[in-house]
Amino acid sequence: MHTRTWLCWLVAAAAIATLAPHPLYHILLMLAVTYVFVARRDDRPLARSFSLFARAGAIIWLGYVIFAVVTVGGPRGATVLVTLPAFQLPVWLGGIVFGGPITAEALAWGATRGLGLWTLLLIFGAFNALVDHHRLLRLAPRSLFHAGLAVTIAIAFAPGLVQAIQDITAAQRARGHRFGSLRSWWALAGPLLAGSLERALQLAEALEARGYGRTLTPRPDTGRLLALLAGLSSLAGALIGWLWAGPATLPVMAPLGIAGLLLTGWAARRLSRSVPRTTYRRERWHRHDTIACAAAGLGLAAVAAMRLLEPTALVYYPFPAIIAPAFDLRVGIAILLLAAPALPLRAPLPRRARRINADRRAARQTAAQQGAFAD
Repeated sequence: MHTRTWLCWLVAAAAIATLAPHPLYHILLMLAVTYVFVARRDDRPLARSFSLFARAGAIIWLGYVIFAVVTVGGPRGATVLVTLPAFQLPVWLGGIVFGGPITAEALAWGATRGLGLWTLLLIFGAFNALVDHHRLLRLAPRSLFHAGLAVTIAIAFAPGLVQAIQDITAAQRARGHRFGSLRSWWALAGPLLAGSLERALQLAEALEARGYGRTLTPRPDTGRLLALLAGLSSLAGALIGWLWAGPATLPVMAPLGIAGLLLTGWAARRLSRSVPRTTYRRERWHRHDTIACAAAGLGLAAVAAMRLLEPTALVYYPFPAIIAPAFDLRVGIAILLLAAPALPLRAPLPRRARRINADRRAARQTAAQQGAFAD
């Protein structure tokens, strides 16, 4: 799938997880994300990172539940499960109270909030495992090609290092070496260090052979740089003001943020025109990409409309007394639309492949006709 399709899917999934802090919707979203990962995974080393994100999310969820339960600082909720000895920290450490009455409402509150963080980690884990990071970096503005090169090298370092460790370990074991004590691991450190230096030299030689850093860079446009800084400052100021003062400042901060976003995009686009870029292979946009983007956008629009019209239907709040979370079928269908990238749609063949297939069919028909005439 196209990289821009995965970006649209990521934005829609993360926005839905944020707009609907509800345990049932989060569980459904986790199932949809996992289904997409299982259907679209490949054999790349980064595909294994999804399980790491899942385990990290489970640990964070468990820690969030424990912290939310033992630091209640007093009776929160009506259903008391157990009462623990209370201990309060000094004021200069925050005055947090550990222990006290543990209620089912506090347990549900901590589980719900921790589940939201777990869902976001699964979403970013699936995106990290399914997207080609090199293609993702090609979407960055051309004016940031230095940062793009540094990020590309950093991304390629971890998988290359893991592969080098596996190769060296297999080679040493094939020679009869056994890794046990700390001293025996020097057989891994030496070849790994030598291989890392060799790869660094090869990368430097490749950059020099391609003329990196030898071309004359154009003189930076001061006006456009100032416009970029002004746009970023406006965007950051609007975001900080909205988070600091709350939704009451939305009529003021929303136009400021939109203006900053437009100014930043315009300045980045104008600065990128002064930097040439050569593309050897362009990504093709297929019908599956259109369906996936449309489904993600429709799901996000439906959840956003529900949040504006019926905000209480998307939020679960267990206080003062715990209740069973309600489930809205409309929100569930909107979340299931995020599973569109996993649909087994057949991508159209390239033009060259279609021409070859047509020639083969014509050859078979000609051979059949000649056989019929011979009979």
